[in-house]
Amino acid sequence: DWPFDDGAPPPGQIVEDWLNLLKAKFREEPGCCVAVHCVAGLGRAPVLVALALIECGMKYEEAVEFIRQKRRGAFNSKQLLYLEKYRPKMRLRFKDANGHCCVQ
Repeated sequence: DWPFDDGAPPPGQIVEDWLNLLKAKFREEPGCCVAVHCVAGLGRAPVLVALALIECGMKYEEAVEFIRQKRRGAFNSKQLLYLEKYRPKMRLRFKDANGHCCVQ
C-alpha cells in the first residue's frame, strides 16, 4: 500500500518505490503483468501508470491519451500539470529477452 491524497500527484518516495518495484518485477519475470488500483481508478492509479509509461519512453501526452482511451475521465488538472512537468530518468528503458519494452 502506498497511500497518497486523492487528486494529488504522488510524493517522490512513492514514485521511487513504484518504479523500483516495476524494474525488479520485470527483470525477475519478463512479460508479467502488474496491477495498480485506487478507490475510483481515475487519479492515483492512472498517474502511476502514466509515470511508468513515461519512464519507458512514451511522451506524457501519449501516455495520458492512451490511459484515457482505457479509462475515460482519468486525471485532474493538478495531476496533468504534474505529468507535464515530470522529467523521466528512463529507469524503465530496458528490454526483456524478446526485445520488448518492460511496460507494454
